[in-house]
Amino acid sequence: MLLQKNARKLSELCNGRENNLNFIRYIAAILVIYSHSFPFTHGQDCVDGLAKLTKGQMTFGGIAVSIFFFYGGLLICKSLERIQDGKKFFLARAKRIFPSLLVVVFGSVFVLGPIFTTLSMKEYFTNSGTYKYLLNGLLFPVHNLPGVFEDNIYGPAVNGPLWTLPVEFMCYILCFVFWKLRFMNERKAKYTMPVIIVFVVVASLTLARISPLLAEALRPSMLFYIGMIVYIYRDKIYMDIKFFLIAFVVFLLGLVTPVLNMFVYLTVPYILIYIGYGTKIKLQRFGSKYEVSYGMYLCGSPIQQTLVHLFDDKMSQITNAILSTIIAILFGWLLCILVEKPIQKLERKKTNVK
Repeated sequence: MLLQKNARKLSELCNGRENNLNFIRYIAAILVIYSHSFPFTHGQDCVDGLAKLTKGQMTFGGIAVSIFFFYGGLLICKSLERIQDGKKFFLARAKRIFPSLLVVVFGSVFVLGPIFTTLSMKEYFTNSGTYKYLLNGLLFPVHNLPGVFEDNIYGPAVNGPLWTLPVEFMCYILCFVFWKLRFMNERKAKYTMPVIIVFVVVASLTLARISPLLAEALRPSMLFYIGMIVYIYRDKIYMDIKFFLIAFVVFLLGLVTPVLNMFVYLTVPYILIYIGYGTKIKLQRFGSKYEVSYGMYLCGSPIQQTLVHLFDDKMSQITNAILSTIIAILFGWLLCILVEKPIQKLERKKTNVK
């Protein structure tokens, strides 16, 4: 199949800011809230339509996490190639992850918890579980706060999606190791592919029996790796609408197979780079001033659980999804202007001084 005459290389498109990534991540954050609204309002056995179609292999929330991780692999690889310094790289990643995360974790413990716990204030603040929850700020997932949301139909988990953050940080370490071992180039990166393929096959067959959580982490981790590979070989990848349509159709066919992950790995990366960089119309201004997707992701589940609690488990799924999305956008905006923007401003001042 011949390329379009005007087909452009990914390397020509991914260096500037003309892309749709902010908009796509915003949609992904909404998908997480939408997907979670089903179990939050009807119990853990209730899932969204995609989960039913794929017989539990993928939810809309799973698609969203895949989006975050794939673009993460591409952009983090690009960032490390530019920085060329391990200390600066990890410091930059820490400044991106931890400030807003710590605000949300501390807010959950010292604001949300005291308001909604069924325990007395003395019991709540003398319970070791209250302070164990702070470990979320160090990327050690702890889901429950004492007496909080215990009567919710879903269960007492305050902010389950935080489990993805330690997985994401491990991916950063993987990216650094790649760079350190000089695999971040076209000549050497290809030698990692057979090893990763064998690992994925073995892991797919064994992890579900060993640990469901590790099995759930496999797909986003693999997509992060593929994002890195896509960036490394960006000069060999062309943006062509025909390839996009083929990838999209094959992905849709894969939804009804028992090996959906294999279809995801083969098709979703091209789908995402095309809608991220290859479309003629770009929404590069969307979120350029206030990027709220990360804040929405951090706040979405606590907001949803709070609404269910306030409605005494009588809230519909669609109402929960709509109200939670609106409130999450507000909280994401607040985190952006009160936490992330001041840090960015401080960084610019330091750079100007130097």
